[in-house]
Amino acid sequence: MTRPLDTHNHLKGWSDGRQTAEQLLERAEEAGVRAGASDHVGITEYLNTSENLGRYADFLTNYPLARGIEMDLDRAFQVDPQVRRRFDYFIGSVHGVPFQGRRIGFSRTFKALQGQDPAYDPKEEIPDADAFLKAHLKLLDREFDRQRYDILGHCSMLPLLVTGPAEEVFPAWWEDGLVDVLKSFDVAVEISNRWKTPYERLLVKCLDAGLKFSMGSDGHDPTRSCHLEWPLEMTAKHQIPSDRFFDINREL
Repeated sequence: MTRPLDTHNHLKGWSDGRQTAEQLLERAEEAGVRAGASDHVGITEYLNTSENLGRYADFLTNYPLARGIEMDLDRAFQVDPQVRRRFDYFIGSVHGVPFQGRRIGFSRTFKALQGQDPAYDPKEEIPDADAFLKAHLKLLDREFDRQRYDILGHCSMLPLLVTGPAEEVFPAWWEDGLVDVLKSFDVAVEISNRWKTPYERLLVKCLDAGLKFSMGSDGHDPTRSCHLEWPLEMTAKHQIPSDRFFDINREL
């Protein structure tokens, strides 16, 4: 059986990673997986132009890594087609949503879900949850239509998750809308080890709809990278066939 591909890892010097390419490869070998690097685009000063992405591609060609990026969809820019072809995949992720004339960023969400910001209450900046979720779907539809993406990263990692269990927070209409958008643009949904997304009810809807999946640790250092325990558990539990997972067309 082909070793699982962890598409979602970050490197030192290119975004907010705290590991070298050599350390990531060492960790992948230890875990028995293949690794991809997919540093942040649009939210750092490193990878904010096609020219800088070309330099990143140059760097990655020196290593047996899958070559990806993680574009911040609400800060996305059009990547030069020649540069785009140098990458194996693009992950599109949402780290903020334009909403009612302002941007709702997710930095406090990430901290709160890790127990670092217990005072955070997203209801203070998102008084209308349904309107916010509609804005989220609109953002995905717009950006997937503008540029080709292969994977949606941490799909249910939204501020509303801080308010309760995902199955209680997210309505069925939003789940169905998300599945429709992903299916329309043939985008795989990431099973994230770090964030445990998508939650199981949504995962089953994605599976039943025929969507593809990817596995991602969202690792920023060797202690987190290439940990795919939860994606593998969900794969076994729901009997997801191997041909339903995103992969690349070259040997690593």
